[in-house]
Amino acid sequence: MAEYSALLESIRSLVAGDAVAPSERLSEYTVDGLTPEIAVSPSTAEEVAAVLAAAAQQEAAVIPWGGGTGMATGNPPKRYDVALDVTRLNQVVAHEPADLTVVVQGGVRLQELQDYLAGNGQYLPLDPPLPQSATIGGILAANAGGPWRHAYGWPRDWALGLKVALADGSVTKAGGRVVKNVAGYDMTKLYLGSFGTLGVIVEAAFKVTPLPEASATGVAFFKSAGAAAEAGLVIDKRNLGLRSLTVVSPGAGELSTASGVEHPRSAWALLVTAAGVAAAVERSLAEAEAVCTEQDGVAWQRLPDGSGAALWEGVRHLLLPPKEDDRLLTRAGLLPSQVAAFLESLESLAREHGLAVQAISHLALGTVYSVWRGAEIDLRERGAGLVSVLRSLAGREGGAVIVEGCPAELKRQIDVWGEPRGGFSLMRRIKEQMDPGGTLSPGRFAGRI
Repeated sequence: MAEYSALLESIRSLVAGDAVAPSERLSEYTVDGLTPEIAVSPSTAEEVAAVLAAAAQQEAAVIPWGGGTGMATGNPPKRYDVALDVTRLNQVVAHEPADLTVVVQGGVRLQELQDYLAGNGQYLPLDPPLPQSATIGGILAANAGGPWRHAYGWPRDWALGLKVALADGSVTKAGGRVVKNVAGYDMTKLYLGSFGTLGVIVEAAFKVTPLPEASATGVAFFKSAGAAAEAGLVIDKRNLGLRSLTVVSPGAGELSTASGVEHPRSAWALLVTAAGVAAAVERSLAEAEAVCTEQDGVAWQRLPDGSGAALWEGVRHLLLPPKEDDRLLTRAGLLPSQVAAFLESLESLAREHGLAVQAISHLALGTVYSVWRGAEIDLRERGAGLVSVLRSLAGREGGAVIVEGCPAELKRQIDVWGEPRGGFSLMRRIKEQMDPGGTLSPGRFAGRI
């Protein structure tokens, strides 16, 4: 058990005078009903490392914080004494436009980085929800993405190297700052997607890419999930150079409000975005439209640029892990060919449980998100059973389901990551080696490590 007065005194001696938050702000750092005793915002990587060392010495548990956009994901922490806020590490360290690389501190907001890179006609092709809040370190720790994964993959595909503060107070580097690195173990990917359980990402190097000359979005409406998915898979096989290809279930009122798209109440929507050279964008959308309208009764809308951006922002917002107690957000990983049947099963489950469900699938990736809404008592009492059924459905074909957000009471009934798989024993050994005292985010990750 941490001695908070001694720990607070130690931390105050390590950071700038205003870096420790006053007690009235501690509730801003609550995680699953637990509020820390101390919240601190270091300004350098060395200060981050020193705070971690002080916490480890006092056997205090630390949870790293960025923009807070993904804190609803993860199991409830076993212990939580210190919130370590990295948002003061907010500098661009280096940018080599000719080499298409950039190095930034972990507390830089994604939108700030995009605005900076745009001055040189470049961008980092990552699109998690709330880019104006999400920090680079948090995005990497969660390996978070959005619809652009169809074309660009995950954050791990763009990260070249990291600087990480470890629980023992040391600062280590993985990878480098150039695209061609030396051979050896790729330690960078060890930290990506580890949800702050192995270290705190204080700096990251990325490869970046030129901004596309043009982009455009089209939407087609289908009578069933199967019809929408079938058309989407045909489009994907055409290799049209699409940025995004997403199926959305009926009743997406938020999307209609955001973009002005008239989404028929009972229709499944297929959202298609192409980006690149203007002529290629036009050809890609024309071919996608032709595939969709081969089916009888399919309506197609070509969206103005502003409306298309608003539509995708609405999609990302739906996928934001919920902070409310009346929503359950799950993510299934399947084969693309299994998506249609899984989407149809979601509708049946919603009727059986008396809940409302909104489903979104990044089709070619085999990813299906489902947002479940209902009275709080419904999710608390039926949520565990619903999650079990979803995992059974996905598991029949080798898939898996993760709970990305739900009421805290439901979290205590389940493991949000599901049953540990074959590599879990290795994950546990790595955690024990790198954080033997369980200082960093104890209990939050798979298997409650």
